[in-house]
Amino acid sequence: MAGSSSSGGFANRSNKTDMFVSVVQENILTTERYFHIPTGIEHRFGENAALIHDILYRSMGPTTDLLRYFPDSLYLDKWRQLPTWDTQRLVPKVLPQAATMKSTGLFSFYIEYKFSDSRRRAPLHGVPTEYIGIVEREAWLTYKRLCSDNPKIGTYLDGMKTRIALFYAATYAPAVLYGCWEDELQPIDDERAIRKDIARPNEKSVGFSTGSGTPWINFDIRRMKPLEDFLSEELFWEKTIAQQALEDAKNDLRAKLQ
Repeated sequence: MAGSSSSGGFANRSNKTDMFVSVVQENILTTERYFHIPTGIEHRFGENAALIHDILYRSMGPTTDLLRYFPDSLYLDKWRQLPTWDTQRLVPKVLPQAATMKSTGLFSFYIEYKFSDSRRRAPLHGVPTEYIGIVEREAWLTYKRLCSDNPKIGTYLDGMKTRIALFYAATYAPAVLYGCWEDELQPIDDERAIRKDIARPNEKSVGFSTGSGTPWINFDIRRMKPLEDFLSEELFWEKTIAQQALEDAKNDLRAKLQ
């Protein structure tokens, strides 16, 4: 993402994105509610992460991007069962007590975090600047690819897709914190909303660089949901609990940004 973090949980993400991630983990996606499995490149490759990122960065393309732009974290809800193999179940089952590591069918989803405090100078296609978001173009393309529907073949996971949530912080937007499913994110209908540069690695790039060297897209933040609504409508939170969690998260973020 231009001006914020490296993708896939990479270690040298910007300090502000780190703050955002910590705020979410401390106030929203807590260990009391979720099993958290870090999936960023540093967790997958450990001490070799810098070397592997550098190799992938210098040979960027649709194949290597699947590793470079993998979501930050996988979460499994300790209080909600929504087994993918039960295609008749449209709403989750609320558990009477927190699940254990041996529980089955827990509701799960990936999370990718983005932070922006760079407000665009001019509107795009009638979208006011306070509602214009920005993400890396190749990251967006990769997540769209990861979120594509499975072919319909009349069996397990028929037509289903991976759920990757985008948690987006925009300090200039009215609600500040937003959420949406990555497959729903689209560029603004304006030729200026997609930077058309050919994505090339920076020859001076080294491991743990602060950016991925790729162009960006602009999107309409209003196509997302305020994060408290995303929690209650998409992640099955109780509305009042979601409202309190978001109030706490915003206060925490303000304090950390001061």
